[in-house]
Amino acid sequence: MLHPKLWVSSNSDITFNTSHDGLAGKITVTLTPGQLEVFWSDPAAAFASVYGITRGDCLAWQAAGYMAQCAELTTKGWQCRNPVHGGHPVATPDRWVAMRGKYSLIHQEGVSK
Repeated sequence: MLHPKLWVSSNSDITFNTSHDGLAGKITVTLTPGQLEVFWSDPAAAFASVYGITRGDCLAWQAAGYMAQCAELTTKGWQCRNPVHGGHPVATPDRWVAMRGKYSLIHQEGVSK
């Protein structure tokens, strides 16, 4: 019997379903054989590959509590703690990446502080 890693690699039409932590529990994703190869040693990198983002972005989405934070600075120089419009909660890490650099309703495109 072949080791699963070798068997999956040799069968390009095989996919693998796994899950990662998400906003409302677990999110199931399908990995290609190439992504499965990565998954064996670095699950976060494999999940990032599914979403077309970096490993760091995938981990940052979870660390941020699935919230895209406003990019504006307050008058005291601190980053605004409010979520961007539509940025809490953010269901997938690729959507979270797309929301970075945006503003909360309070800051409306960075016009007011």
